[in-house]
Amino acid sequence: MRRALVVGPSSMLGSRLGEHLRERGWQVIGVGRSGNCEIPLELGSDALCSDFSGVEADVLFHCAAAFGDDSPQGAWLNDRVNVLGAHQVLALARAAGCRQVVYAGSTSSARRKSTAFASSYGASKARAEGVLAWGLAQSGQAFVSLRFAQLYDERGECVRHQRWFGRIVSHARSGRDLRLPPGDALRNFVHVRDAVAAMLAASEARVEGVLHVCHPHSESYLNIARHAYEVFDEGGEVQIAKEKMPFAEAYFPPASPEMAALGLAFTSMADGLRGIRDGGHAARFEVFDVA
Repeated sequence: MRRALVVGPSSMLGSRLGEHLRERGWQVIGVGRSGNCEIPLELGSDALCSDFSGVEADVLFHCAAAFGDDSPQGAWLNDRVNVLGAHQVLALARAAGCRQVVYAGSTSSARRKSTAFASSYGASKARAEGVLAWGLAQSGQAFVSLRFAQLYDERGECVRHQRWFGRIVSHARSGRDLRLPPGDALRNFVHVRDAVAAMLAASEARVEGVLHVCHPHSESYLNIARHAYEVFDEGGEVQIAKEKMPFAEAYFPPASPEMAALGLAFTSMADGLRGIRDGGHAARFEVFDVA
């Protein structure tokens, strides 16, 4: 039986990955700070833990991260958990003898030539990639970072990080009018199931390097809202609030060509919204405002 270490097993991505692996006969070992993890580990700890005696695994899937903002405190949190935490993950992967580490990266780490990172979060995730790539090369272990675009799910766990997506769904499913800021800036959403499939496929194909995983079709929030109101069909309408600050542009790089070789299929936004409608968890998208 293949064994996987999943760092961050209670996260939206980590929990779905664990389910997916178990369905395929893997033994999954959760690593994190929650009480139900088989291996307790605090990525933001003051000291490096290197005592992992008796731990063996084929692959380590790293799904944990801090999502601090761009304030000094948020940037400090991101570096402490994401960057220094990468040293902790590296120590665990070495001790467990993993053949590969598969990292859930972010397109926030991608940037156009000669431009700054868009956020402290993206900068910290890029530095974490560097730590893992360097350290694993030293020990002869493989590394791949899948830089995912914006992840969403049908269970409502995405609302914590994808606030505008959650607000759109909450208003559409309850038939309320939605006041949306102006602008046609594009966003790129990947369903968590597709992200999980990409992680497992990259592991089985032993892909290495830093790859961008984006949906083939980017859409504005206005188009996503139109999809949502059509799918839920509960009444209400989208209104453009011209007094609000327009949505800012965001950079989503082209998908890496290596991803095409994995034969992945991506869930359309309409199908993803239908999954929210029919999946039994739509009420978790509660109505709320976004500043």
